[in-house]
Amino acid sequence: MSLSKQSTSNLREAIVQMTKRFTTTEETIVTDFHFQLNTESGNLSIFDDDDNTLATAHIAEWEKFHQEDCYEVIENELRKLLNEIQKEGVLDNMNVPKPYSCLLVDDDKETIVDLLYVDDETYIITNDLLEGFDKEMDEFLRHLLEE
Repeated sequence: MSLSKQSTSNLREAIVQMTKRFTTTEETIVTDFHFQLNTESGNLSIFDDDDNTLATAHIAEWEKFHQEDCYEVIENELRKLLNEIQKEGVLDNMNVPKPYSCLLVDDDKETIVDLLYVDDETYIITNDLLEGFDKEMDEFLRHLLEE
């Protein structure tokens, strides 16, 4: 399920709103940002470690969203958008010490999956990063053996 332009815009706006709360000159200690979806209303809320609401977004496609794989769908969309926002440097403007994570959580605030881990020294390898790796490695080895 792909999101409409409006829903993608709503999500992006909520994440940017979250980051703006941490662009002050004073460093704020946050270890995790919790993304929680109410599958009845379609409202996604972003919380800090102390359960303070940082931003919310309404995602029409996720209203009454009860598919068996609903969290996989949500994870994929959020991860894709967070990676885009990170590449744009939006997360770099936050005055939050690294490392910190963006987590998808359920109704009980139990972690379902780590969406994004931000650290200057550690990188989490995802399937997107490894896509085509086998082919590149085969070509490299073929070239190496030819010499």
